[in-house]
Order: sequence, then C-alpha cells, then structure tokens
Amino acid sequence: MKLTEEQLAVINETSRKILVKAGAGTGKTEILTRRIIRLIENDPSLSIRDMAIITFTNKATEELQTRLKKRIYQKWKNSSSNEEKRRFRYELESLNYCQISTIHKFCRNILDEIGPYYNDYLLFNPNFSIKTQSHKQVIEEVIEEWIKQKRQHQKTIEHLNIMPIHKLKGIVTQAYQLLRTKGLDILQVIQKTKRYANLEESIQRRLKNELLELIEQIHTRHMKYKYYFLDTDDLLEYCYKILKENRSALEFVQNKFRYIFIDEFQDTSLYQAEMVKLICEDPERSPALFVVGDLKQSIYEFRGADIDSYSQIEEWIREDGVVLTLSTNWRSEPYIVFFVNHIFDNIKKENEKYVFYQEPLKPRENKNEIDFSKVCQWILCDKKESQAKKIAEWIQEELENNVASNYCILFRKNFEMRDFIKEFSNKKIPVRIVDSGDFFNQKEIIDALKILQYLNTPFLKKYLIEAIDTMFIDHEETLQNLYNKIHCQLSIWTPAQILDFIYKFTNIKNGCSTQIYANLIKLKQMARKISSNENITLQQFIDWLSAMIQSGKDEPQANVSEQVNSKEYVTFMTIHKAKGLEFPIVILPNLDQSISQQALSPEILVHRDQQTLEFSYTTYYSTSSNIISKGYEEAVSLNRYQTYSEELRVLYVALTRAKEKLVLVGSNNCPKTKICFQNWLKID
Repeated sequence: MKLTEEQLAVINETSRKILVKAGAGTGKTEILTRRIIRLIENDPSLSIRDMAIITFTNKATEELQTRLKKRIYQKWKNSSSNEEKRRFRYELESLNYCQISTIHKFCRNILDEIGPYYNDYLLFNPNFSIKTQSHKQVIEEVIEEWIKQKRQHQKTIEHLNIMPIHKLKGIVTQAYQLLRTKGLDILQVIQKTKRYANLEESIQRRLKNELLELIEQIHTRHMKYKYYFLDTDDLLEYCYKILKENRSALEFVQNKFRYIFIDEFQDTSLYQAEMVKLICEDPERSPALFVVGDLKQSIYEFRGADIDSYSQIEEWIREDGVVLTLSTNWRSEPYIVFFVNHIFDNIKKENEKYVFYQEPLKPRENKNEIDFSKVCQWILCDKKESQAKKIAEWIQEELENNVASNYCILFRKNFEMRDFIKEFSNKKIPVRIVDSGDFFNQKEIIDALKILQYLNTPFLKKYLIEAIDTMFIDHEETLQNLYNKIHCQLSIWTPAQILDFIYKFTNIKNGCSTQIYANLIKLKQMARKISSNENITLQQFIDWLSAMIQSGKDEPQANVSEQVNSKEYVTFMTIHKAKGLEFPIVILPNLDQSISQQALSPEILVHRDQQTLEFSYTTYYSTSSNIISKGYEEAVSLNRYQTYSEELRVLYVALTRAKEKLVLVGSNNCPKTKICFQNWLKID
C-alpha cells in the first residue's frame, strides 16, 4: 500500500497529543498499526508492552492484534541483525500480554492492579465479578417492596391508576438506565427534578415524586449490591473516580504506559473523556496520547456516546497538540464518494432542524464526469408491494444472471429482518445473520423445544402432534424411532447431550441452512453452559427455554463462520453492527420509514439544560389522553435536534459501507414532506 502525504503525516507526527479526524474508508486501522510499528522501530527502549491501545469492540481488538502480528512478524523475518531479530521476536511474544482491549477491559485491568480500594462511597475488590444486568434484579425487588409497602399503609399509587405494574417497571428501568448510561450524577438529577416538581400541576407532581422515590431507592439498593459485584458501566465510573481522587493510583497508570492509543473516539463517553484528560494532562509525567475519531460516525448515543465530550477533547488537544485529517476514501468507488458528498452537502444547505459535521471525503481518483446511476440503483415499491419480496426477487434475478457478488442488507432495527428472513427462506436464498437479536423466536429453536417436550412427556398427545410438525421430523415413525433410541438415556444425559443426539439422529445439518444450524449449535452450547453452572434436568432446561421464548428475551442469533464463502449467502445485519466493515454491494431497505417516534418523543427523558427527568405518559386504559410533565416539551425539542442529527450520522455510516454499488429501497408513495432517509437521499 503506497502511503499518501496525509497518511505519512499521521504516522510520523511527533507531538505528544494527537487527534486524527479519520473519515470513512480512509484506512485508519492500517495507519494506526503502522504508527505503532514506527514508534517501536525508532526507539530501542520502547516495547508494545509500554502502550495501552483501546478499541471499541472485541472484534476490533482481534483485527488490530492480527495486523500488528503480521507487521511485527515481517520485521522479525526481514531483520538483518541478530539484535533486531531478538527484539522483534520479543515484541511478537509480547502481543499476547500487552494492553490491547476495549475501554471496559482497560479499566478492569487498571482496577485489578490498584485494588482493593475503598472510601466512603466506593468499594472495589479485584475478586468482584462483573454482571451486565444486576440493576434489573434490583428494580424488580424495589418496585415489588415499594408497592407492597404503599398498600399496607393504604396510600394511593398514582402510576397504577394509569398503567399496570409491568408498564411501571419498564418506565423505571428506562429512566434508571438512561441516567447511568449518560454518566449523570443520579442524586443530583433527583434533587433538581424535585425542585422543579414543585411547579407542576398536582397529578404531574405526584407522578414525578413517585418516580423519584423509586429511582432513589433503586440507586441506594444498587450501591449495596456493588459490595459483591459490579456492572460493566461501573468499571469506567470507578476507574475515573479512583484516579481522580488518588494521586498514587494516577501516577501508577502514568508510569505504566508511555503511549495511549484510542480508536473510534467519537463514541467516547463522559467518563472516558474525563479519564483521558486526567491521565494525559501532566506534560512531564503523562503518556503521549493518540486518538482517532470521526464525528460523522458517532452513532452510539444510546450507549453513552457524548459528542460534547469529543469536541472538548478536540479543543483540549489543539491547545498544545495537533489535529490531523485523513480524508481520502480508499474503500469505495469514486462515484460512491461523490454521491455521499453530494447528499450531505444538500442536507447541510437545506436544513436547520439538525446538524451534520460535513467534512467531504476525497475519492481515491478523480472522475471528470459524475454518473450516479453507475453506483446507485433505486427500487421503489407501491403501497401493497412487500419490500422484502421485491429485494429477494431482485437478488434472485441477479444470481440467475450469474452476477455473483457479496450482498449485504443493512437494517435500521433488528425486527425489520423478520419479513426478509421469511421471504429469502421461501426463495431458498441462503442468508448469514450477523449479531441480530430474536434468537429465541426462531422456528428452529421453538421446534427444538417441541421435540424436547415430546421426549420428556411422550404420553401427551398435544406434544406428539407438535413434534411431528417440526423441521426435525418427516414422519411419525421417525419420531418414534428417535424416542426408542434415546428414552433410556434421558435421565442420564445432560440437555446438551440430548440435543446433540437429536441433531445427529435426524441429520438436521443437511436439511437446513447454515444460519439455522448455527443457531441450533448455539442452543446446544447454551445448554452446556447452564449445565456446567448447575446440574439441571431435562425438565428444568425445558422450563428455562420456554420462559426465554415466552418472554421474548433479547439474544443475538449465532454468527455464521466467516470462513464460509461470502458469495454463497446474503448478509443481514444492522447498520450499527456494520460500522467499520465493508461490502461490494450494500442494500438499504425501508428508506421511506419515518424516524422512530419512540426516539423523537420517548416516554421519559432527561432535560439537557435543566438536568431534570421529564415524562409523557399515555394512560394505559385510555390511549386518547396523555399526562405530560411541565418541562417535557422543551426537553423533547432539545432531544429531537440531537436525534435527527444522529439519524443523519447513521445514514452516513450505512452509505459508506459500500465498495461498488448501493441499492436504495423505498416507496413510490413517500410524501415529500416526510422526514426520512428516502427524502434525505433525493438528488436534484
């Protein structure tokens, strides 16, 4: 790969604080890799063990490690002296022990090294386990006890006059998660909200006070739970707070690392940004800082990504460091780059409802004539036409005409995939679903449950009828033969062993798609994991699986091995999961859909200026009436600007995944005034 001047400038820059604004497809991972190798090469006293390299996902960590391994191996192989060979051999081995990880793993490692630690409000022990959903258990307990206590004292619960208990639990969970994700001081938000609640009408005031009462109790109880285990969100908070108040802990981190690299910095949270400033503030003691980010690709606000924090870090680095740019897109055909620039130039000129940090990409080569039809094809459906069916027919025709390629359909939400999975299955077009939810709602999982129910209780006729009507069984005789072969083992084998026997006996692998079989293997692995934690019976596993299916538990489907030839299937994934990836042909369906009303006008949100909780409740028993808190409309107005802006960034990420062609799918009947991707993509 021949490097450009802007790439060489990034690799060779000597400032101690560097921020690189890297647009989509500009090769930032390659440049990051080369800069690390260059630093090691130029300084014999430096090792990769002296660096902290922070990535956004585990997959990004693996990719970076792989690239570094290849580069270091080449350096070792081509070294001319024994000294150099020894050195790069050491670096190659050091890759297994160096600090390349997500921010959560980085914080956990730091906490483990400086712990145990305690003060008046915080306790950490390296033996603490990490749980992802501990707050949900706390919420369940607190709400149940709170309702019971209110009823014992014969006090009216205003929320239950307008909604059932399960709805109240959902709202409280949403509010508590919102406060924690954004890294807000929960007690401070409660205090401010109480103050403003005095200005509310009586019913709004009572509802708001009930909500605050619950959140305060949940927060108090959750803090007590943290004497035994932590949430993943706690890792960043604890690490930042300990480093801020404990000078020796901070100096330990500053002395441990000589360089800190952070990728995807546009998705940084408040705690991460503050921690970076804390560690890298001291010009004499601090490690050198290198961050890579692109505000146009910040699409994780729901996980705590904070654009303001990124902007503050950029200004902070500018003071005594340098801000560089990578703008040449090497991924996409030049026509796609021109198309993306044109679209967002138009949006920037025509709208004031949202903001997009337009920094045009440069194509890898200039074209005198711009012909968008070469890289962009529209498929428009009439009112009664199914987009899923039309796209499946289009791909089927492409395949019949021997147009073999790597197709990827990118969805805004997981649930949009259902109709497409069904349609592609009907047309026998193989699909690979990447990190999509709805695992327990798949036919193969439900069918596996039906087989297990029959084997466990064969004398119930309803289980016999259901089991015969599954993908595993072609005839009642097959089912009977299965039972005869396995019934003596049912009380001895684990659920995982039983599933394994069912798969082999019915030869299901040869009768289903790669994705379906991957899901079945995942179910077997889940059964094995549950059995290893506690020795469960077949009936207990059936009860667990039934509960998962009935509750609609969110669980991603199995990832089909990437070793499978990508031209043999169509990839389905969400736009968020596709970030950082690329595909020859990208198909974007449902472009005529409105921006989610749930995102624009959520039931509960934080007022960005006042830092208060505000709500809009639709009365459960009468959908025609709403109860709205005093600051809600203003909070929604502030939130809407940010929501539209993030939707633009989501669209940008989707468009820039394509290498060769974009297929855009919408409606012939989309009103021109509708705020949706289809209208944003119009070309004059």
